[in-house]
This record gives sequence, structure tokens and C-alpha cells, in this order.
Amino acid sequence: MTAIKTTNIVEGNLAQEPKYFPKGQYVARIVFRIMHTDRKLNPQTNQWEDGRTTAVDVNFYGLAAERYAQTIQQQPDAFAIGTAVVAWGELSDRPNTWTDRDGTPQATSVINGTRIIPNQLVNQRRANRQQSNSTSLPQYTNAVPEQDPWAGQQAQA
Repeated sequence: MTAIKTTNIVEGNLAQEPKYFPKGQYVARIVFRIMHTDRKLNPQTNQWEDGRTTAVDVNFYGLAAERYAQTIQQQPDAFAIGTAVVAWGELSDRPNTWTDRDGTPQATSVINGTRIIPNQLVNQRRANRQQSNSTSLPQYTNAVPEQDPWAGQQAQA
């Protein structure tokens, strides 16, 4: 007889700072809220349109929670709001439930996490896009010596 373990993978952006609950009456726990909004290209307008937004809470317990909390303390930007992440684990049998302001019951899926990592490809692509869109100082990649104000000083040194 074989056992099959189902693993769920979640990709999205951190919607809030991770919430850490240190060891006390219960084991340590850290919660990462990940959100993703589907985007589709509208062929008639040739514009991107937002679709459904999905939120998932990924919980880590015990030593894993303590290690992630320590990582966040040492590298605060590693899991900052808006960071693209990939997380995986097993779907919990207990979703987060609440009643919204209008009295409508709501629920968010919960994953008992195995691992969460920043999505380096997405984060790097975003950083490159921001850098190319910034209005920073001009780049002088092909400066000829006559245009370089420091060229004369280097020759004298």
C-alpha cells in the first residue's frame, strides 16, 4: 500500500507583514498572508484587466516558525509587504472564517506550510522595471575622454 501526500503550491504577493506568535501557552506560529489577483488581457481594448483576487494564509509552527521569525529579524526586507513569494504545504482542514461588515460569512483558505521562499525571478523583474522607470541620474556608458570631467585628473595622477 502506498501513501500519497498532496502538496499545494501558492504563488502571490505578501499582503501584510508576517504575524509571529512566540512560543507560550502554544507552540510558536507565524502566518504569511499571500494574495494573488488574476489579470487577463482584454483583446478588444488591448488592456490588462484585474480578475478575481484570492487570499491564502500559510501557517508555520514550532521550530519552523521560530526560524522564519529569526530570518525576518535579521533580514527585514526578505518578507516585506508586496514581496512575491512561493509557498507550499498541505491544505488545512480549518479555514479562517469571519463575518464581514455587511454580515456576510467569509473564509480564507489555510495551508500548513512546509516552506516559503521569495520568488527571485518576479522580484528581480520588478526591480529592473522600477530601475528603468526611475528618473535617476543619467548613465554615461559610452563617455569619451573629452566628456569625462575626471579624465584629465586621472592622467595627472
